[in-house]
Amino acid sequence: MTPERAKKVPLSVPTGQKDGVSTGFPHTVGGSISAVVYFWEEYAWLDDQKARQQLEAATSPDAMGFIDQQISEIRKGREAINLPPSGGTPAGLRVSTTVEAVRVRTLRSDDLPRGDVVHVWLSFDRYATTPEKSTDDNPLKGEETDFIVKWQDGAWKLTNEPKYWKQRTFPAAYFPDSTYAWRDMWVQVKHAD
Repeated sequence: MTPERAKKVPLSVPTGQKDGVSTGFPHTVGGSISAVVYFWEEYAWLDDQKARQQLEAATSPDAMGFIDQQISEIRKGREAINLPPSGGTPAGLRVSTTVEAVRVRTLRSDDLPRGDVVHVWLSFDRYATTPEKSTDDNPLKGEETDFIVKWQDGAWKLTNEPKYWKQRTFPAAYFPDSTYAWRDMWVQVKHAD
């Protein structure tokens, strides 16, 4: 079996939007997957001010330094492509992210019920287009990142608390036709038609 041949994991539809972040995902493992996928696909990874607004809406108050760390990464990325460290997305540039697959593990918690803390790895593609160039000749494909979310105050919230961070595991590389990726529990994401 491979991720490509297996049934895709469906995403829950959000019921709301707050500060650029989709909200209203169910209190299930599928809801945690959906919250992370929507967050990453909506994330303003090139606009540090909008990203801060999104992160403040989506991050647990228990996540110390997480927001500043993410904003620092955005600013480094902006400088790497010759933009000022802070600012919005350049006019006319459109960036889209598509999560292709996820790998999910529930984490242990002494103070929360089982399934309330979830570690989600994402395999994603990112494309950039401009009015002059409607296709990306060099997209980022097969990139991977991970997030830990916990159920808090009726929503899935990003966290980096050390007690959860130390439980992170690192996956086999995701390839759609890989039996190793399937054994490591990578599953493809089913986006709305």
